[in-house]
Amino acid sequence: MGFFSKIRQWFLPNEMPPVSEKTELEILEEEAQPMETEVLVEENPLSEEEQQFAQIKQLIASDDMSNHELAAMFMLGLELEWDDEMYGMVEQSAEKMTFWAEKEENDAFLNHFEQLIISPKFFGQYSEIATFAAILPKFKRIEELQWKAKHYWNQHPVLVAASELPNLKRLYVEDCRMNFLPESLTNATSLEELYLSNNKLTEMPADLGQLVNLRILDLTSNELKNCPRSVCDIKRLEVLKMQHNPMVDIEPRMLGRLYRLRDLELPEVVAKFNLDNLKDWLPDVDFDKPYWKFD
Repeated sequence: MGFFSKIRQWFLPNEMPPVSEKTELEILEEEAQPMETEVLVEENPLSEEEQQFAQIKQLIASDDMSNHELAAMFMLGLELEWDDEMYGMVEQSAEKMTFWAEKEENDAFLNHFEQLIISPKFFGQYSEIATFAAILPKFKRIEELQWKAKHYWNQHPVLVAASELPNLKRLYVEDCRMNFLPESLTNATSLEELYLSNNKLTEMPADLGQLVNLRILDLTSNELKNCPRSVCDIKRLEVLKMQHNPMVDIEPRMLGRLYRLRDLELPEVVAKFNLDNLKDWLPDVDFDKPYWKFD
């Protein structure tokens, strides 16, 4: 007897309702009527295990967290494993991610996620931000985190938690009106790509040099009035984008410390005025790209 069959048995009444007895006349009338032959064709009927799995998926698809409690109990009793559809149902909600991350013996769940996208609907209320940030470091295999919730939610608790992800390589925090970057993010030493365009940043953390593996930094469309000195401490930086910032000038000598830089984008006025000096200090940058062709 299957697990769900046992569950159903707990709720069934002990006695079946009495069946009404037919009179002899009713029986004779039924026998006199012509029989209709029905052919029932059941294509690929689901096994009991498949039915149970489908019912569990319905529980996980629900936004009622009591249904997730039931799903967790059934999965434990049936010793079932997650599939991609179930992961997809959960990864769109902070409340669901938090619930399942806190379950015992859930290594398979935690190790599944290598990418996480936080959409505007990811959080249902502000209290979920802190609780989700508390469990985020458990997802140790995450390599890419995308904040797509824009300015609708406070991204800073999540960014602080993201600094504890040991394998985080790519971080996207764009178009969310962020005016400062948490200092703790410089502890994410595995970070290789950092995209911060379309924000309101006026400065950068002082210890950016700790991001020893960072190769790409996108600061396009912020409020930077000069190139932050800490940016020039990122020794492995290969791509630096700072277009559409209110810069009035830069120091080519300071940028020259980025000896691995291959691609550089600056506000046009600053780039045009300093082009000759930039070529001297950054011999490996490709100044033949269309971006560097001025009228």
